[in-house]
Amino acid sequence: MTSLSNTDIGSIVYSWVSNIPTNISGILPTIINQQIYFVENKLGIDIPITAVEETYQPPIFNLTIAGVLKAMEAQGIGTSDVKIGELSITKGLSQGTSKEWKEWGIECLNDILNNTGEKISYYQCWG
Repeated sequence: MTSLSNTDIGSIVYSWVSNIPTNISGILPTIINQQIYFVENKLGIDIPITAVEETYQPPIFNLTIAGVLKAMEAQGIGTSDVKIGELSITKGLSQGTSKEWKEWGIECLNDILNNTGEKISYYQCWG
């Protein structure tokens, strides 16, 4: 991997997560920027949105997917299938799925933080 912009990340997430409604895809850049900001704050670094280094991409991708799924859950999107890469879920039954993706994002972030001896909890991310 190489550095990616927030636009690149959005394109990848959009291609990974099937059936993202237009109203949510329209706020995808905001969701991505919020996750970049979250990772920046937890790591105490600056991440340029035009050049996200590969080290920081896994938590940003996972937290962005969690944000997209959470938005879909909040809007009560129907029960047609959602597919994320090779993983298929049903939108109507996806309440735990956004939580799982968020936890994976936090795990990726904790992997980065392990070198500093710090650790964040799942609950520090979003309520």
